[in-house]
Amino acid sequence: MNDLSIRQRLHSHGFLMAINAIILMLISTRYFSFLPAFPESSLAIVFIIISVISHMMLLAGLVTLVTIPTIFLPRLIRILTQALIATIGVATLLNDTMVFAQYRFHINAIVVDLVMSDDVVVFPLTMWISAFAVLTALFIFQFLLISKLEKIIVNDQPKPRNKFFRFYSMFFFISLLCSHGIHVWAAAQAYQPVTMVKRYLPLFYPATSNRTMAKYGFVDREAIKRQKEMKLTRKSDLKYPLKPIQADSISKPVNIMIIMVDSWRADTFTEGNTPAMWHYAQKGLVFENHLSSGNATRIGVFGLFYGLPGTYWHSVMANTRTPVLMDRIQSLGYDTGIFAAAKLTNPEFDQTIFNGIKNLRIRSKGKSPYKRDKNLTDDWLTWDQQRDKTKPAFSFLFYDAPHGYDFPKDYPHQYHPMADEVNYLELDNDFDPKLLLNRYKTSVHYADSQVKRVLEQLEKSGQLDNTVVIITGDHGQEINDNKLNFWGHNSNYTKPQIQVPLAIFGPGIKAEPNQWGADKFTAHQDIAPTLMKNYLGVSNEISDYSTGVDLFAAPLKRDWVIAAKYSGYALVTDNYIVEIGAGGNYQILDQQNRPSKEELNFQYMEAAFKQISLYSE
Repeated sequence: MNDLSIRQRLHSHGFLMAINAIILMLISTRYFSFLPAFPESSLAIVFIIISVISHMMLLAGLVTLVTIPTIFLPRLIRILTQALIATIGVATLLNDTMVFAQYRFHINAIVVDLVMSDDVVVFPLTMWISAFAVLTALFIFQFLLISKLEKIIVNDQPKPRNKFFRFYSMFFFISLLCSHGIHVWAAAQAYQPVTMVKRYLPLFYPATSNRTMAKYGFVDREAIKRQKEMKLTRKSDLKYPLKPIQADSISKPVNIMIIMVDSWRADTFTEGNTPAMWHYAQKGLVFENHLSSGNATRIGVFGLFYGLPGTYWHSVMANTRTPVLMDRIQSLGYDTGIFAAAKLTNPEFDQTIFNGIKNLRIRSKGKSPYKRDKNLTDDWLTWDQQRDKTKPAFSFLFYDAPHGYDFPKDYPHQYHPMADEVNYLELDNDFDPKLLLNRYKTSVHYADSQVKRVLEQLEKSGQLDNTVVIITGDHGQEINDNKLNFWGHNSNYTKPQIQVPLAIFGPGIKAEPNQWGADKFTAHQDIAPTLMKNYLGVSNEISDYSTGVDLFAAPLKRDWVIAAKYSGYALVTDNYIVEIGAGGNYQILDQQNRPSKEELNFQYMEAAFKQISLYSE
């Protein structure tokens, strides 16, 4: 076949765009299968339909536009190049739907970093093989499609083609104008059923024009004001603490140890599943309704050390501000040992929490989570034996095996039936969660076996009598508990993702019924002030440096607590969750992450606004 003319090549390229736009539309309908409930608003339904059509046509058109130079290549190279680019585009959207299915956010720099880092996420070989097979099939389809289009165009007449492209362009512009026009009105009214839709489509930034709409009286000023108040601000100005820390001298400071297990569900802290930690915890206090400050590592660890909501992460990061807890520990001359399985540079704990600690141990050795957990335990045991015992010690041990569902193949204590590996491509509502839960519970038991080595050394050396030990997790781990296809964390604020164990034992802590019962929230924000008030001699009012409370003081009934993630936060109550995006859009959900009929409690919101702005200048 003779090669096509430039005009014919352009038409072939255009038809390829149109067909792939339809493919993208079909793929993108998957995003809306994860809506908490089918929209009751007819306008929201219309907006979803025309937004999918116009946005996918736009994305396909942009890729087509930037790849026009490929039409000047020789035929075989041209077809191969266009097929490769089209494959990458379709595969990227397909992968994005998989990420969104589990986490309810789109592919971003953080996701790419996680995928590329074997310290955080380990993918089995079968998953890579499956992904390669899908890519190969997509490439073959695109190659055959382009070849067929070029053959058809050789024998086709240009007039019908020109008519098709005129119709296609008109349809695109009308749908684009309608989708953005609807959003302009919805944004001016703070109409949540429409404005919340934009988070479901990748790279979708619909227009707003509140200033113009205000001229014609189409703005709901009260609703807009409320939305602005909810907006997550990322100020670089930080006033933390509010007042200089005042502290009494301490003649005999106690040792402090924080043991944290990544992705640790509260319901797996049991005598059978974590026998060592459970045994030692019975010597002190166990908190039954403890919530992390966030649903991901960055925010969960942040809240524990700073005693602040995770909404302050960005300000703290911008100022590289250390927590007053670590400042006080350093000022008392504590021998500080930081032992984490995953790298402390991602998240940036080396620039925040542990900034300024000399010879900071950045990472553990080993190619899998369980090996790194063993390595950090070995290193701590060596460090503890060799350190200067005349100094008080602060230890932070951060285990990672449950995050990776990992343990040695020959590990004796295993739950069955159990998944042999974690293939994220298989995880959907039809997958039996028990298979993954049993693997997860086995990994938690393995982490417990490593913690046992640490606690036994403290006990044998006599240090346990002078050591306050805090055992907890950074966040939970959902295993499709609510049947909404949530696997893992960092995606919602239900109990499986934010409720974690908390046990505190050591000198002066009596093993007695805990007055913080299951009907009262405790939170990660409470741990720093508890240590500061009871062991580090700090006399300031807690509100000078934390939004938490002293867990050893008289318990109080909280109506809500704040949990956060990198780009949003939530008010978590006993009955419902107010989830708020970075832009101030919110939705009210029940404890199973489905839409709730509860109305927004403005008193709660006003108190929450105070918390998230108190330490910003």
